[in-house]
Amino acid sequence: MRLAIRQAGHEDVATIKRLLREALVSAEGVEEHVGSFLLIEEAEAGVIGTVGMEVLEGRYGLLRSLVVKRGMTSAQIGAEMIALFIAYVETTDVEELYLLTQSTTAPLFIHIGFSTIDKEQLPQAVAQCQHFLAYSQQEAVAMVKKIASTSYPHSAVDSVNK
Repeated sequence: MRLAIRQAGHEDVATIKRLLREALVSAEGVEEHVGSFLLIEEAEAGVIGTVGMEVLEGRYGLLRSLVVKRGMTSAQIGAEMIALFIAYVETTDVEELYLLTQSTTAPLFIHIGFSTIDKEQLPQAVAQCQHFLAYSQQEAVAMVKKIASTSYPHSAVDSVNK
């Protein structure tokens, strides 16, 4: 199966919302954050998945539900989506990426560099955002990953012409 990934645009809002609703997760706030969503496409099936992020205070990212179209799910697709998404986040100004997940999937995220965090230790911007609040009362594990930016110019790199 050959996959392609692309950044979502306003024309993709309905598709993203449909995928999220089919997966029984919140589609609230998609319009405001559509530029931080990625779509995964397969040549014959079209859009088969999405993953997105809400950027908060310019430095925090909250991973929105990673979903794959029914019938297209596989561990390989999910792993590829996460890897591509993190590579995308590294090109942004996000310094810390947060997520809420079920305890059964926490080991997967630990394997790719996330660590658990007490909900009381979350930055206020993350703890108070609409998407987080929608799931915060459920039995979910909060996790964080420090992000190393790969975008340039990078503040840690001196200018040659100084």
